[in-house]
Amino acid sequence: MVVLKAIIVVLIGAAVSVALIPLMVLLDLRRGGSGWGLCPDGLAGCRSSYFDGFELMAWLFVALFVLLGMIALCVRILRFLQNRAAESSTVIYQ
Repeated sequence: MVVLKAIIVVLIGAAVSVALIPLMVLLDLRRGGSGWGLCPDGLAGCRSSYFDGFELMAWLFVALFVLLGMIALCVRILRFLQNRAAESSTVIYQ
């Protein structure tokens, strides 16, 4: 069960990291960067497609959806294992 809890912590960290990507892109653009490829020539000369930002957000939403689904699955498995362990311990002591 400790391994499952560690997996949940890693998945939560990954979800938070994915959620922070838009902020990191904006900070990179503010510093004169390319916005992680969104504006290759920087913000002043940005000639990217209208849909580049939406495509990035769609991928981020898919990634968050998958990560949150994996977290929910791991929590259910953990809860099932804890309930089974609790039931087996009460049966032994009765």
